[in-house]
Amino acid sequence: MTSAAVIDTPIASVPTLAPAAPPPIFRVRPIMRQGTPSSIAGVWTRFATLDEARAAAKPMYHDDRVLRVFIVTDGLAAGFVEWVER
Repeated sequence: MTSAAVIDTPIASVPTLAPAAPPPIFRVRPIMRQGTPSSIAGVWTRFATLDEARAAAKPMYHDDRVLRVFIVTDGLAAGFVEWVER
């Protein structure tokens, strides 16, 4: 029987890049005087930029049931972004 020689060489470490965080996705949420906002255009839309969300919030004020509109981020870390004024 022959014995194989074991060489103790460290394994070269390969640098790994951390996964980049996905860009935030925005949603527009109206506060209603009466009823639910599900029939208002833009409520179910996801926006890639904050400017797109702001632009979608402005027409919501044409509905007289809408009191205020705010923008939130959508995803696991959902959170308030800003109020959109008339």
